[in-house]
Amino acid sequence: MKKLAIIISILSFFLFGCGEKTETDNDEVSDNCASDEEVLDDDVDYGSDEDQNIVEVSDGCHGDPIFGDWMQPEDAWTSWAYLKMMGPIGDYNGEYAPAVFTDGKIKLSSGTTDFSDGSYMNYDNQIIIADAAAYEFIDVDETAGTAVIDYWHILYQLNLQLVPLMVEEGATDVGFGATVIFRHTFIDVKFDASGAVTTQQVRKNCYLAISKTEEIEQEGETYDVPIGDMFGCFGDNTDGSVGEDLKMMFKNEMDEDNTSLLEFFNTQSDGSVLEYGNEGYEHLCQCFDADGNEVNCWEYDGPGGAEECPDYVPQEDCKLQGNDEDVVIDEDVVPDEDAA
Repeated sequence: MKKLAIIISILSFFLFGCGEKTETDNDEVSDNCASDEEVLDDDVDYGSDEDQNIVEVSDGCHGDPIFGDWMQPEDAWTSWAYLKMMGPIGDYNGEYAPAVFTDGKIKLSSGTTDFSDGSYMNYDNQIIIADAAAYEFIDVDETAGTAVIDYWHILYQLNLQLVPLMVEEGATDVGFGATVIFRHTFIDVKFDASGAVTTQQVRKNCYLAISKTEEIEQEGETYDVPIGDMFGCFGDNTDGSVGEDLKMMFKNEMDEDNTSLLEFFNTQSDGSVLEYGNEGYEHLCQCFDADGNEVNCWEYDGPGGAEECPDYVPQEDCKLQGNDEDVVIDEDVVPDEDAA
């Protein structure tokens, strides 16, 4: 397989910091963090596992690495993720375009998640997004027409310029990984008599892992590069435009260290890092009451349960609202009437 010579201008173009917001036609979205508002498309039939795995691949990509051992993690990786996916490239702000084949997995210390639903999206002719999801309906009340969706989502991001560059160079893999974010979300939904979802409300969203990086130096500059690789079979695809078909594989070493995640999600476009107490500071978990109002996750009582108060939060901020934990009442103590 021919590898692409690393061009740092491509690497340095990876997405804006998580704290930097971008306006879209739908909602305000934090691009590095993805949107919590559109985790499901109510009009899409996601299909069964059998529907997602009926595609036979004859890709002409120098053998059959698309189903080979290419995606296997390095022996030193304790946390890792891979994704194999083929299908059309949709418009980030347009209609959902499901992949015709998706096979993904992430392994963390907390467990393993498999993915069989996914899609490619072109974001503003700058970024290719490959995302995959796994979900199930829990706490279903058919009489009330309510349920909770237990939703796992992994998001791969790569510079759009990589596609025409790899096509021009005849390269199939690049020697570095995509930028990856993995999260777990609980969503309240209501559905009608036909089973179609009518309303949805995110209740809890937690970021669990990001792609691990390493520093490389080129021409006197130092860059953080995701550890892993990307493989592409492009066929008639020339530049990653909406409507073109894309066939790629991704593998990454993953980082689930909370300190790394907090730094990633709180890094601003100017390179500064927000600290707890700063306006706009992001916890790793966001929680909401049934009306959509944000609440502290250590005070939350919805699907997925409460989180422990983070160790960087002062103890006085961890106390439940309206509960003075310093007041201790001993019912066995009889007041001394003579004490005055």
